[in-house]
Amino acid sequence: MHPSMFISKVVDQYCEHLAKHWSADLIDKAESEHRELLVVYARKPDVKAALDKHDKKTFFNEACDCLKGRFMQLRQLCSGLATTFPNTTSVESDFSIIKWEKNNSRSSLTSLSLAGIVHAK
Repeated sequence: MHPSMFISKVVDQYCEHLAKHWSADLIDKAESEHRELLVVYARKPDVKAALDKHDKKTFFNEACDCLKGRFMQLRQLCSGLATTFPNTTSVESDFSIIKWEKNNSRSSLTSLSLAGIVHAK
């Protein structure tokens, strides 16, 4: 994802939530790490190969672990955004953003299984 798209589609999309937990410096660091990751991916065949071996079935932490401790602010930011938030209103908002609706099999918006569905999305 191009850095400008990362900022507009990820950081800006969740700026209210991020502002509650992250300083501007930490957000800037995560954005900088995103740009650095793109450069490393393009220039380091071993990193590209390690990342490319993952698919939609790979767990988030497993994919990040192949980076061997690099890009930790970016990892923390993205893992936090992939978490279902604790109250029903914010979870309903998250589902609205990803254009999903609660159905009969999703009786509790804050259940662990529902969090897994959001992570998968």
